[in-house]
Amino acid sequence: MIFPLVKQGLLRQRGFTLVELVMTMVVATVLATVSVQFIRSSSEGFIASNGRQQLASAGYVVNEQISRALRDALPGSIRTTADNLCVEFMPVVAASMYTDLSVGSDITSFRAAPYSVSQAASGYVSVYPISSANLYAQNDPGPITPDIGSVPAGNVVVDVTLATGHTFPADSPERRYYLSSAPETICQDGAYLYRYRGYGFISDVANLKAALPTNFAGGRSVLAFPLQANSMTFRFQNPTLARNGLVAFEYILQHPTTGETLTLGQQVRVVNVP
Repeated sequence: MIFPLVKQGLLRQRGFTLVELVMTMVVATVLATVSVQFIRSSSEGFIASNGRQQLASAGYVVNEQISRALRDALPGSIRTTADNLCVEFMPVVAASMYTDLSVGSDITSFRAAPYSVSQAASGYVSVYPISSANLYAQNDPGPITPDIGSVPAGNVVVDVTLATGHTFPADSPERRYYLSSAPETICQDGAYLYRYRGYGFISDVANLKAALPTNFAGGRSVLAFPLQANSMTFRFQNPTLARNGLVAFEYILQHPTTGETLTLGQQVRVVNVP
């Protein structure tokens, strides 16, 4: 019978001892700590990886925007500020070849091949805009007109019309003419990389930064954020007989949450030639 055995102490019920309970709690605490550290490390790794992907994606967009803007710039219009934080250029609107242009005399039009069969174009007209001339002064005589000109659509020779009389001092070796829009600038200011439009022509590049718009309504738009302070640098190599002009730029993007940085750089070959 069971009852007599229990009574005699031959069959006893056992629970956890204090030592076993303490050991169990210690092991559970260690396992919990390791699990939390593992989850935390995994989460931090995921956040860091995601941050790097965001920086890489932002860098790709910035590189493409800068490259596309500078690649088709008017020859001779690219210039940088003394601190290399800004690059200025004139975007090309249209280009073709002229057939009859009187160099060295005041003219209001010249004969040329049209830019498009179906599309007219207008802009500042330039002939042989080489880098040795200050295009931003818009001198007359000079390689670029101070006023807007236009070229009509057509499939035969057309007249490129100038708003006012202008004297082009030199022929283009390839008989090229360009129509370009007003100057634009890409420049770093603090942690932001901006693109500026609508501020007009600044003859002296030393006065450029002071003339740039200060808000979106004035012509300023954000290209990238955040950059490390003063990390953007632009350098321009003038074209030679062996190659086109070359713009090299470098900058450092910094993630706003993780603080992680990514250094990027690219070279842009200026396609257009005088």
